[in-house]
This record gives sequence, structure tokens and C-alpha cells, in this order.
Amino acid sequence: MKKVFMILLLISTSLGCFSQKTNDLSQEELEAFKVQCQERIDAFQMGLEIIADKRQDAEIKDHYIKTIPEMFMGNGEPWTDNNGGKHDAVKMQVSSLSNGKITTSNIPLKQYLNRLRNLPYTNVEIKKAKTCLISNLYKVSDNLYMGTCTFFQYFTGQSGEVLVYRDYTQKDVDVYIQRIEDGSLGTYWDMKFGDINVSETKRMPE
Repeated sequence: MKKVFMILLLISTSLGCFSQKTNDLSQEELEAFKVQCQERIDAFQMGLEIIADKRQDAEIKDHYIKTIPEMFMGNGEPWTDNNGGKHDAVKMQVSSLSNGKITTSNIPLKQYLNRLRNLPYTNVEIKKAKTCLISNLYKVSDNLYMGTCTFFQYFTGQSGEVLVYRDYTQKDVDVYIQRIEDGSLGTYWDMKFGDINVSETKRMPE
């Protein structure tokens, strides 16, 4: 019951943030952003699951390693924003928990995807733990909004039949939503992800 209450509280807070910072957007647009973010996070997580899975075909892994960066700002390369600001390639923060101590490191997205494929376990599983939540959406400029999307994962690593490591992480990803004016397609919203940071890591029973 407590978990349900917390999820409802998060959703309520998210809607409050929307109403305070996005008064020029319609409710239909806000709902569409939430749906689109959920779909993209699901696609991202599915890609990670396939890349990590030792049983998957190498060509399928290569496909996702190539296409996942297209969901992110700069396609995983250094990028320039609308105001001319220069940014490093988006990063994925990873964490591990040992003896009660959490260690984190920041890895460029493309490097992370290749490392994920080559993790030194005989079996790796990454599974979606919860539905993602988008919050803190605010207007940056006339055509650009930013927000934060929170998602949750289980990670499991095995050596042979032995479960070596298992954790649960909460991650926050920067979300960029830009209005695009296209002469042939008209006006539409384009959503891209930015840096991904770990906000919580818990060791699960092995």
C-alpha cells in the first residue's frame, strides 16, 4: 500500500510540475509527451536487454548498438544546442554495490553499449522493473522543453550457473522535447534523451 501511495504521489507531483511550468502546452500535448517518453524508454530498455543477452545473435546486437544512439542528443556524439552551446557526448552513469558502498562512473553512451555486450559474465540480464515517470518539465525556449524521466532496472550477472551479482537501480534521464517546423511534414514534436544518471542502487538477494 505504501508503494502504491508513493507512485501516486510521484504522478501527482509530476502533473503539478507540468501545470506550473508548461502553461502554453495543451493537456493533449502533455499526455502525448508522457506516452512518447514511455514508449521510447521501453524501446531503449528492450535494446539494452538484447545487447546484454549472451544468447542473442551478434548481428542483432550490432543493430541495436547502432540504432540506440539515434534516441539521444547528437546521436551519441558531441553536440551543439540551439544557442550554440557545446556539449560532450551523452553519458550513461553506471553503478555497482560492494560491501555496502556504491561506486559510480560515467561512460559515453556508445562506449557503454559496447561494454555491455562484452561484460565478463556467462549470462547477463537487464529487465524493466517499473513504469517510467516523466517530471520537472519546463520551457527552455519557444521551441524547446526539458524534463526528467525516471526509470527502473534489474541487473543480473551469472558465471556458469552461479548468480554473481544482482541489483536494482533507479535512473534519471534528461529529456529534450523540441518543436520542429518542416515544410513537407508540417509542425511536430521531436523527443531525444540526454545524460542518464543513477539516483539509487540496491543490492538484491543472490
